[in-house]
Amino acid sequence: MLMRRTNFPTMTRTRTMTPRTLSNWLDDVFEDAFNWVDTNGAFIPELNVYETDTHFEITVELPGMSKDDIDISLDDNILTISGERKAHKEENGRRYHRVESRFGTFTRSLPLPNIVDTENVDATYENGVLAISITKQKEKAGRKIEVS
Repeated sequence: MLMRRTNFPTMTRTRTMTPRTLSNWLDDVFEDAFNWVDTNGAFIPELNVYETDTHFEITVELPGMSKDDIDISLDDNILTISGERKAHKEENGRRYHRVESRFGTFTRSLPLPNIVDTENVDATYENGVLAISITKQKEKAGRKIEVS
């Protein structure tokens, strides 16, 4: 007996192989290309966390945004980064035929360990990358114990 796959993956979602009209197919093609309707195409920025001896470093990739579009808050050791990446408008005779960039509002929350100094947080934004540096508290950061 020959087994046939009923689902196949695309870049944005899994579709079921069912008979469809040309109109439905065209709707799906444009929905995928422009990401206006498909919630799976939401903008979720990439977040990286690094640790040094004295700091925690967080970087968030936010290309095409200005620093005024970004909000950062720290409450109960939860770092929250939110904002909105706005879609390009069709203006000055420009018509988009394919848009693969993701747009929309986003929120990323990151629990921080209790060794951070919430009073010493620095944030910079350069070349589409948000960099946040949070100092560790020296008295809670721990110490190395030598084995004798």
